[in-house]
Amino acid sequence: MITDQASLFDRKKYAGMPVQPYQIEPPAADQHILKTLPAYYAYLQSGEYSKYTPDDFTSDVKKFGLFVKDKPLDLITSSDIQQWVGELKKTMTPKTVSRKITALNNYFTWLETEKVLTVNPAQSIRAARVTSPLPDILFESECKQLRAAASHDPRAYLLVLLLLETGIKKAELFELKVSHFDLSDAYAPELWVKHAKKQLRKDRKLKLPPAIAAVFADYIERYHITDTVFPYSARTIQQILTDTAKQSGLQKKVTASVLRDTFVVRSLKQGAKLEDVIVKIGLNEFTSSDARKKYLKLAAAGL
Repeated sequence: MITDQASLFDRKKYAGMPVQPYQIEPPAADQHILKTLPAYYAYLQSGEYSKYTPDDFTSDVKKFGLFVKDKPLDLITSSDIQQWVGELKKTMTPKTVSRKITALNNYFTWLETEKVLTVNPAQSIRAARVTSPLPDILFESECKQLRAAASHDPRAYLLVLLLLETGIKKAELFELKVSHFDLSDAYAPELWVKHAKKQLRKDRKLKLPPAIAAVFADYIERYHITDTVFPYSARTIQQILTDTAKQSGLQKKVTASVLRDTFVVRSLKQGAKLEDVIVKIGLNEFTSSDARKKYLKLAAAGL
């Protein structure tokens, strides 16, 4: 089977991968890591992973493959991995090192599942648990300040309202189409958040605030939007949020992620159940407990 994966394997900062086209072959114990990467990448693409995981995990495994060079899979030991991790710790943060260990564990577990290896050499390598600081969300008064500043431009206002009132991810924001908005009832507008292929389970219908109907119509007309609602780059979206926050007088950094977290905490403080809010923002039962713990801490009353 031939597949075109040059965008992944031809990154300039890495070396050692052959020029496309790539022949996907079943992995074998006598192969070196780089030889198995096309098959591993295909495996990740076919599984229940986010769209970023195939590139991220394969890139991390490739770095280890370059470290051990032509060493056959069945001769790679936990000592090889420990040596590599030791080198990583000299220049990388614990969080980055932890992610790379997770990628290696996933890779060798895949080889074990495929009966290529009988033992996972990464199984005994434990990633250090990294506790991220709680995000700096917006207080209710700050949400009002941000909305007031955004209201002078329908693009900024629609962006802020969507993120603050639905908690959708930035990636979902870029997938929104005009047809996903149901404004037939101006007093109870709704939004379909759509996904493709293996992410279909994240499709959901969300209620929108009534104020969004007029803002949406104004934005569509003024910015000549016909299909994709936000046909901009991630940098442009962040710049709109940054400019709006500056105009509002807020000292906090405002990002799509901050507004998503703010939505969850506001919902919890208004009496919503955590499990219901988790579903609203597109997480699922496979999500780690870290997100739940984070939101419960953020919504808890002061000590």
